[in-house]
Amino acid sequence: MRSLVIEDEPQIGAYVSRLLGQLHGIVDLVGSIADARQALDNFKYDLAIIDRMLPDGDALQVVTALSQSPDRPAIIMLTSKDAKEDVVEGLNGGADDYLGKPFEPQELIARVRAVLRRPRLLAPSVLSLGNVELHLGSNEAVVADTRILLRRREALILGALLMRRDRVITRAALIEEIYGFDDEIESNTLEAQVSRLRKKLLELGGDVEIRSMRGIGYILRLATPR
Repeated sequence: MRSLVIEDEPQIGAYVSRLLGQLHGIVDLVGSIADARQALDNFKYDLAIIDRMLPDGDALQVVTALSQSPDRPAIIMLTSKDAKEDVVEGLNGGADDYLGKPFEPQELIARVRAVLRRPRLLAPSVLSLGNVELHLGSNEAVVADTRILLRRREALILGALLMRRDRVITRAALIEEIYGFDDEIESNTLEAQVSRLRKKLLELGGDVEIRSMRGIGYILRLATPR
C-alpha cells in the first residue's frame, strides 16, 4: 500500500506518516497543493490523507479532481476546518471520510481501515506462492510452515514479487514501489535487501526462487526441483 499525506504542519505531517507506516507500506508527505499534484502525477496511491487549508489554497480542489479518477485512492480529509457545512462540502466534493483536528490516533487508524475495506479497495490479506505466504499488514511470512517476521522492506519486496509472480518486475518499478520519494537509496541497497530476503527463504525451505534478470530486474517463481 502507498499513502500520500498532504499536510503543511511538519509535526502533524510526520506524526500522521508514522501512524500510516505502521499499517504496512510507503508513505509520502507533501505540504502544498502543487507538490501534491506532482506526487499524484508520478505515483499511484491507495490512500490520501488531506488537510484542507494549505499555503497555496483549499485542497478540496485536489479531492474533487481525485474523485473523478477511475483509479482514485481512498480519501480522508483531516483538517481543523470542521464545521458542519465544511464536512458536508468535503464529503460532497469526493472525500470518503472527514475528520476534524485535533484527532485521536486510534480513531484515524480505525477510519483508515474502514475506507480501505470498501469493495473497490479490497485486496487479499494473504499473498502466496508454493509454501511461502505473506500476511499483509503485519510483515509476517510463513515459509514451509515456519512463521517469520520480515523486515519492513523485505516484506514490501516479497509482496511486490508475489503480486507479479512469474512475471519480471523491473528494478526501477520495484524501487518506486518500496521506497518513498524522499528516501535516500544507495546503488546497492535494493540488491542487498533482495539478497537477504532470498537467503531467508532458502534457509527456511521455501520452494520459490527470486531470480535476478541482469540489467532488468527480478522474477519470483516456483523453484525448479533438483
